[in-house]
Amino acid sequence: MNNYHTHTWRCKHASGTVTDYTKEAETADIGILGISDHTPLPDNRWDFVRMGMDELDLYLEEFQTAAERFPQITLLKGFECDWAPEYRNFYREELLEKRDTDYLIGAVHWFPYHGEWLYTGDIENSKHLSAYSSHIIEAMESGLFSFIAHPDSFGIGYKPWDENARSCSRDIISAAEELGSILEINGYGLRKPMISTEEGERRQYPLKGFWELAGESGITAICNSDAHNPEDVAASLEETAKIASDFSVRLTDTLPLNIEVK
Repeated sequence: MNNYHTHTWRCKHASGTVTDYTKEAETADIGILGISDHTPLPDNRWDFVRMGMDELDLYLEEFQTAAERFPQITLLKGFECDWAPEYRNFYREELLEKRDTDYLIGAVHWFPYHGEWLYTGDIENSKHLSAYSSHIIEAMESGLFSFIAHPDSFGIGYKPWDENARSCSRDIISAAEELGSILEINGYGLRKPMISTEEGERRQYPLKGFWELAGESGITAICNSDAHNPEDVAASLEETAKIASDFSVRLTDTLPLNIEVK
């Protein structure tokens, strides 16, 4: 098993160090472990859920110590990056080039809407969904990211599985197919509380309807635990793989590393 989506204490909403995760990965028989904490941002935007710029190099220094202690684990340096076009050069030049980061994850937790940043948990209507999908597609088009995290997390806020949700999903999936972007089946949503909808209780994400549509396409997906504590380093990997199997979604467990950016 491999897992490329994990977070350390530095993001302010997780626990554990790089070494803690690597130790747990050895016990869990993880072959390739990617640590991908939320990247700091040069303007300190959304700093309540990420490390500061002054921690960037300290974070990266942790990898050498962990790799020396656990040489049997392939340990990769990564970051989860909230997409915004103004950060393109920072992600490319500072993270991929200057610091030789192994991979970047593209993510959308906030997206621009009428001059403000709207949180995915506040998505309520078709216009919100359209703005969300457009922002994810823009992230894919940047060519910076080895995969896109939890593309179906619009389900946190948007409750019904209706034509609006299907249209949003199709737009994301079609773009991923056209651009060759890998989409993530994210295990963290399987460990979060269920939510109530008019159709009954369901997971916030992964959304079965999204992955059913994905299975009808030619996209490739990857399963990750999105661990926020070391004990979850392999959590939900089997369950996310079953979602892929149930809907005939093609899976990969390897990533393009330090991709040639556009």
